[in-house]
Amino acid sequence: MNNSARPIPTAAQKRPCAIPLSLPYHLLLALLLLLLASGCQAQLTPPRAATQAAQTAAPLPTAQPPLILPAPTPTPGSSGSAPAAVAAAAALPSLTIWVNETSAAHLAALNEMIAGFVAVYPATVELRLVDPALLPKLVETAVISATYNLPDIIIHPAAYTMGWAERGILDVAAAETAVNAIGRSTFDPDALALVQLNGQTAALPSDGYLQLLIYRQDWFTEGNLAPPSTFSAMLTAAAALFNRDNLVSGFVVPTESNLISTQQVFEYLAVANGCQLIDEDGRVLLREPACQEALDFYFEIIHNYSPSGVQTDTSTRNAYLSGRTGLIMSPPHILPQLAGLDTAVPPTCAECATNPAYLAQNSGILTQINGADYGHLTYLGITNKADRETAVAFAQFWFNDGYETWLRVESERKVPLRWGTAEATRRFIDAWGTQPIANSSQSLQDIYGAALVAQLRSRIATSDRWGLPQGQGALMTDLYENLTFSIVLQEMLSGYFNTTKTLEEAYIRVIDFLPNYPYDQESETSDTP
Repeated sequence: MNNSARPIPTAAQKRPCAIPLSLPYHLLLALLLLLLASGCQAQLTPPRAATQAAQTAAPLPTAQPPLILPAPTPTPGSSGSAPAAVAAAAALPSLTIWVNETSAAHLAALNEMIAGFVAVYPATVELRLVDPALLPKLVETAVISATYNLPDIIIHPAAYTMGWAERGILDVAAAETAVNAIGRSTFDPDALALVQLNGQTAALPSDGYLQLLIYRQDWFTEGNLAPPSTFSAMLTAAAALFNRDNLVSGFVVPTESNLISTQQVFEYLAVANGCQLIDEDGRVLLREPACQEALDFYFEIIHNYSPSGVQTDTSTRNAYLSGRTGLIMSPPHILPQLAGLDTAVPPTCAECATNPAYLAQNSGILTQINGADYGHLTYLGITNKADRETAVAFAQFWFNDGYETWLRVESERKVPLRWGTAEATRRFIDAWGTQPIANSSQSLQDIYGAALVAQLRSRIATSDRWGLPQGQGALMTDLYENLTFSIVLQEMLSGYFNTTKTLEEAYIRVIDFLPNYPYDQESETSDTP
């Protein structure tokens, strides 16, 4: 900890051309062709030399095998011959669905939902669970491949919606039809507003959550520390709690260059300091003092008070559950774990041995830093490949008959963005937080109280985000697909750049995605190969 420079991965750690061999043959072939076409450069993205050195070795995620559920067809004994039944099944419309979840619980819930759908709508449905980190590259592969098709439905993060819509990957007219058929007034209006393209809704808002800042309230009380709701309070607390001898860090967040969460953490800290990436006119604002201040803070608190080496979502979670850090930033999926409800990931802090719920009872949970909050949103998109009638019918089923089945799986991170129905306008949103979680009899409200539940389900779609409120969602898609900020931030932490040079590098890499950038660039070249 507190090293003058971060360790740089060795050549043996680089994996510029890794291919997940467990993928189905047709997908493996498509990925191989894409890699060859791009010169086999760093998982499809031509890297800079510094980027190659800064990226750490991490196995690529793999897509789950598909689950194919045919609609019920007549049996030979009841309505004709077996060949006739097969022919009837072949004539049914088909629907392929990609979902950015991989857990067994999600598979079971989706299986239940799809079985309900095909029972009332004649279709054959293929479901694929896709690791979120692999989703954008699979979509990219499907777009350029002659043999591997896009799905009909994609459940995906908001960061990709507008870019995919502007490229024509998403069928905006189909989404608009579905929203109107379900009931536009039943959705969070701000979630709809974030994904407008030419006056139409690009995708349907499904659910979301707020990023959390979690801290050891018992340690803060003991040290007479103020709640870490500002940068200065966060730094003061991180310094006070940092204890090298006892292997306790002050602050842990993901910093791995292959992780979207690395970029999201910095984006949150940036908007919390008033740093916006780009304005409505397309002017990149990274050179503003607020952005330099945010990056200086990010570097100082991580460089001085975090564990050595790159951190991941898992190491961040484990550091807190084991009592090895005072502050983390995390999605709310950690909330059942703090309460000792997740048998696969139990808390292991010293006090947890006799009281598994100790961390839930002795943690402070904030949804705002410097008065800003940061929301993650998930959308249902209909692609240009889909049979529009079938896809719209499935979207209607998703948000009506199947919606509560979907929301109940890991509900702590699925605040409904369809608030209710025409008859009960707040049916879904008011129920959130009151249902049992993690196969227990306890709800979030039982464990953490009604006040926190109210905070967790508020302002998700109006929270501070880069690009989306300014109508620059397509740029955000590019940046997230290429992990632009995740890479440059790790380059900084690895010792390649100071914070001033890092901000300049980030600026150059952002405007690379903006053809014919019309504003004064001052410095248009980078000395990074």
